[in-house]
Amino acid sequence: MNQERAPIQGLAVLSLCALTMLIGLRFTQTQMRTPAQGNQYSTLPQWRVDLDHAGQDELQALPGIGPALAAAIVADRNMRGPFQTLAGLDRVRGVGPAILSQIKPFVLQPPQ
Repeated sequence: MNQERAPIQGLAVLSLCALTMLIGLRFTQTQMRTPAQGNQYSTLPQWRVDLDHAGQDELQALPGIGPALAAAIVADRNMRGPFQTLAGLDRVRGVGPAILSQIKPFVLQPPQ
């Protein structure tokens, strides 16, 4: 009887471990917002995007930037050259102060 339960118990333990890992990953994300903070992040993210080299997929990962705006950013960069600073992104139609403040924690800033 115990031999029949061993595979089921092993599967249960494995499932519990997987569930624990998923829950742990959710709580360790550094991009969590609190309602009182609005667009402010509780901690800075662990990753940064280089606006002068990022592809459309990377840009879409930024808050407030969807597929159309990401494509416009890439097209502008290809046509007019690198942005060099976060403020330089303002030249793209659809990017304004609100988006700039949302993405600031995620953008790799050049040394000054």
